[in-house]
Amino acid sequence: MSDASTRRLLAAAVVAATAWGVAAFEPAPSREITNVAAFARLYGVVRYFYPSDAAAALDWERAAVHGVRRVRTAADDKSLETALKELFGPLGPGIDIGARLPTRTVAGSTDPALIAWRYLGPGFAGANRPGPYAAKRTHRTQSPNPTIEGFATLMQTVPADDLRGKTVRLRGKVRAVVRDGQGAAALWLRVDRADRAMGFFDNMGDRPVRDAAWRDYVIEGPVAADATNVAFGVMASGTVQADFDAIDLEVRDASGGWTPLQIRDAGFEGAAVQGPAGWSQAGTASARFTRPTEQPPEGRQFMRMSGPSVPASAAELFDDPLPAAGASVDDDLGSGLRARVPLTLSDADARIAASGALNSLRTAVAGTQTPTDQPDLDLRLADVVVAWNVFRHFYPYWSESGTDWDARLVFQLEEASVANSRDAQRDALRRLVADARDGHGGVYDARGASPRAILPIQLGLIDKQVVITASAIPSEAPVGAVVSDIDGIPASERVEAEVRLASGTPQWREARALREMTTCARGATIRLVMDSGAGPRRGSLSCDATQVPAEKRPQMVGELEPGTWYVDLTRASMAQVTPALQNLGRADAVVFDLRGYPTDAGAGVLPYLIGTPENDSWMHVAKITGPFGQLSGWQDAGWNIQPKSPAIRGKVVFLTDGRAISYAESVMGYVADHKLGTIVGSTTAGTNGNVASFVVPSGFSISFTGMRVTRHDGKSPYHLVGVRPDVQAAPTIAGLRAGRDDVLDRGIALMRGK
Repeated sequence: MSDASTRRLLAAAVVAATAWGVAAFEPAPSREITNVAAFARLYGVVRYFYPSDAAAALDWERAAVHGVRRVRTAADDKSLETALKELFGPLGPGIDIGARLPTRTVAGSTDPALIAWRYLGPGFAGANRPGPYAAKRTHRTQSPNPTIEGFATLMQTVPADDLRGKTVRLRGKVRAVVRDGQGAAALWLRVDRADRAMGFFDNMGDRPVRDAAWRDYVIEGPVAADATNVAFGVMASGTVQADFDAIDLEVRDASGGWTPLQIRDAGFEGAAVQGPAGWSQAGTASARFTRPTEQPPEGRQFMRMSGPSVPASAAELFDDPLPAAGASVDDDLGSGLRARVPLTLSDADARIAASGALNSLRTAVAGTQTPTDQPDLDLRLADVVVAWNVFRHFYPYWSESGTDWDARLVFQLEEASVANSRDAQRDALRRLVADARDGHGGVYDARGASPRAILPIQLGLIDKQVVITASAIPSEAPVGAVVSDIDGIPASERVEAEVRLASGTPQWREARALREMTTCARGATIRLVMDSGAGPRRGSLSCDATQVPAEKRPQMVGELEPGTWYVDLTRASMAQVTPALQNLGRADAVVFDLRGYPTDAGAGVLPYLIGTPENDSWMHVAKITGPFGQLSGWQDAGWNIQPKSPAIRGKVVFLTDGRAISYAESVMGYVADHKLGTIVGSTTAGTNGNVASFVVPSGFSISFTGMRVTRHDGKSPYHLVGVRPDVQAAPTIAGLRAGRDDVLDRGIALMRGK
């Protein structure tokens, strides 16, 4: 698409926004976008691959905002060149920017003493954490970020006797300094019911705290009529320094106001971290609990959770190949400019002494705007600069996606330039991620203004119609009802709009879109038009559910008929499956249900199905040595499953569909490639591999797939392919209304030889 066409499209979007009563933003001038695109193309190369000490120590999120602000208004190519030299030149020697570059020196022999960046996958998003991804400069000691493995929490409980049937609210002040985009802090609130049943539960999993400034956070939920206790607390996980203060628990009174409930050590003013007079500690033992006194938001002190100190390491990630003297990369920046960036430096060059220019750059970066609830133009464009570069240099599936990522940069910047709200900026980033065609791709906003919940229904797309496939309130929203309208918008239009914002295969984008359509502001009332076969009728549903209602399926583990057993791998844990293993081993036939995401039983049942030991390498982490896909090879791995007794030797059927993603597809990969059973249903999501995540300057967290996953031969593609069924089967509207499970019925019929 030409620049003129792009701008006409964006202008039309602005007109449409005005027609809907939304404040319109004019597109940024084309010159400004061209300038920012040039900055973006250089930013990622220098940030991730220029190995000087000064570059490694720079606050690159703030530098992205500062850089956008500095280059955006450059009036011509010469002014742009000057701005780029001011931004990148002080970081060390050898960075050349201009219309013409000096004659390139051919890289010399390898030198084991040179400084160079090495990455195992997207190591920036998990370096020094357990897992497959890491990052390190050669011949530089790496100081690991203190990490809370698993999670750590402080908690209390109060009796629910006087709270039943009422609403409770947990409030607190929280801040979190996160180094790798994955750590987080949160409040949590849980209602315990009789017989160990769990009622309301919210741990802010959809809005984790990653904001370095103190902010107020709230969780609000109902107390069930049979509740026994209300449990609550604070928690942290990953590479994070999480701070908490001023915790309040309140109950809504008859007038609609809030009455405080008495809790212990609410402001963390006591001397002890935990104990009978205060909080109980749970979770990992790898967390440190302290009570700092430096500038608490209230009182004398606050609670801090952080990871333990870890010794620094000088060990290299990998030695192949050794860095080469004079290695560099040339980059076409557009606007008639090119850049050359060294990929290796001597120790002396990497240790460049501070200069006036470098000090000025550091001062300007440190004073740059931090995230705001309504990102300004520079912040929005900086989000794209950071996100575009992460995908450009670390996403492992460009050959499968077929996307010309370089060509998408200007369009992605233009879309962010006209985003007129935080929600619009999230959608602009979602469209960027959608361009990558990655089912793990997502954009999450921990700073969202309103708490989110879900409707008490599950939706499916059957014969191109939106249909209720599960319901917690069937009298109001019957299973099998066709939904034609949601809050005044045709359901088909909602699906199309959400699919455009989703990333991955068509089947996963559809599943993701349907889930998004049931997500809404907690407490909102959503109007639907439904038809159960007797004509359309209007209804309203409250957005207050915390869990997706379950589809009608047999009991988690049980005998369907004599000799035929059923195991729902999305519900039953391995601890619940284990007592039935002897029966499964003797069964004539077993149906394993993997329509969705499995528990630990997904991998847990494989040793009882596989006949011989295997050591297939189907997971591959790139050894990245330079920008734009420069690799020295791959680090390969698999699960190395060993058979266990009792072996399951009867007929085996696996049910699956497009909701099966990631870990589910690891399991289905074994089923397909080791011929462990007949696969019935529809194609899986086509996305697998450990997820990486990062945070852009305005505070949005973005996730993506960081490794390649292949079939078990180590080379055949899996991404955007998935596991195809041996026998196609799908739900029908008639079946849902009759209470049937058409996919399960097809699997049982196969076992009977029909």
